[in-house]
Amino acid sequence: MGVTGFNADVVRRVTGITYRQLDYWDRTSLVRPSIRSAQGKGSRRVYSFQDLVQISVVSKMLASGVTLPAVRKAVRYLTQHSPHERPLTQLTLVVGQGKSVLVRMQEHLVDAAANGQVMIAVPVGAVAEELKNTVVKMSEPSEITFKLHGREYRAVLTPDLEAGGFTIEVPELPGVVTEAETRTQARQMARDAAAAWLDARAQRTPKSRVAR
Repeated sequence: MGVTGFNADVVRRVTGITYRQLDYWDRTSLVRPSIRSAQGKGSRRVYSFQDLVQISVVSKMLASGVTLPAVRKAVRYLTQHSPHERPLTQLTLVVGQGKSVLVRMQEHLVDAAANGQVMIAVPVGAVAEELKNTVVKMSEPSEITFKLHGREYRAVLTPDLEAGGFTIEVPELPGVVTEAETRTQARQMARDAAAAWLDARAQRTPKSRVAR
């Protein structure tokens, strides 16, 4: 995939949960960011792709009617008894409305939380594949154009899913690289960087060459 980490905004957009949920799950150790935790005001949480899968699975269990306490019990049980380091990214769960989360452990189907009814399958493998496809699309570069000195240039915007914003490059002007928080800012930032690059080149070019 080529992406090492994801900030909280990307997690929210990919999984559909709120900032408040993400913060609460982190503070209560339900799902914590494995790359970097928040270290005071203004710091960023950075989640791995496996974290995204866990968050999405928890979200789907809650949406299926399982209570948050039951989800917590299931996560604790699976963490203690599963051979996988992150069981929510490896196992296929069957969740029931209210308090039931079933999982196949070796040759047995175990209720990891409590008794329940109306079983609904949560195929974790399919969840992970769906998330992967979404992340790949979100990380794809896009293009914008801007005008400078009467000429139109093309700028390539590459999303930074960890830090947020975009890295901007102008292919026609090698070495022009800048950043922007939003697509709205990107055009002006690209124009400013290109103008500075062209001015610097003009200063380096001998006047005799310019005359010719």
